[in-house]
Amino acid sequence: MIAKKVIVKKETGLHARPGSEVVDLAMKFQSDINLKKDDKVINAKEVLEILSANINFNDEIIIEANGVDEEEAVKALEEYIGS
Repeated sequence: MIAKKVIVKKETGLHARPGSEVVDLAMKFQSDINLKKDDKVINAKEVLEILSANINFNDEIIIEANGVDEEEAVKALEEYIGS
C-alpha cells in the first residue's frame, strides 16, 4: 500500500464533474483506492461517497492505493486532483 498527501487544486473541489472524473480515473486501475479527509475514508470508485465527502478547494487529502498498479493509480490521481 502506498499513500500520498495532496492539496485539492480543483476550484470546485471534488463535486459534480471533478468527482465523477476521479471515479472514472480510479476505475481504470485494479488497485483498491481510497481518499482520506479528516477521519473519513472514501472509496475513490464510488461517486456518491466522493460527492458526500465535501472535499473542497485547498483541502488536504490522502490518496491511498493497494494492489498491483498502486503506484500508477496514486500518481494519476495526484496529478488530476493536485492540478
